[in-house]
Amino acid sequence: MKNDIDEIAQWYDRFIENVIQISMEAEQQIQKLHGTEVADEVALDFCEIGLVYAKKLLDCEWITHEQYLLAENIAKKLDLMTQKQELWNEKALLTSIEWEECRIMGKKLLDTLIINK
Repeated sequence: MKNDIDEIAQWYDRFIENVIQISMEAEQQIQKLHGTEVADEVALDFCEIGLVYAKKLLDCEWITHEQYLLAENIAKKLDLMTQKQELWNEKALLTSIEWEECRIMGKKLLDTLIINK
């Protein structure tokens, strides 16, 4: 399957946007996504959009396997968090260690993407 370079570049830019969003401080996430269920939106954007782009980028060799695994680990962490209802509100975004761990992983991934860009 041959993909147009412009299309792949769009996937990359959108993936970067998702990684930036998961990496933002909680206050920034809340401000950006005001009017939505912010925690849900952050998680869904990353898992259902960002991870899809990551897979496409991996297949096109635009990101490394290690970068893909970092993205996959964030998605797995978010999936595990769904077992705890108390993590899915703005207060949890601001205070929980689980959300902070997602941000840390996101920042680590973002650092590798920006270095390689």
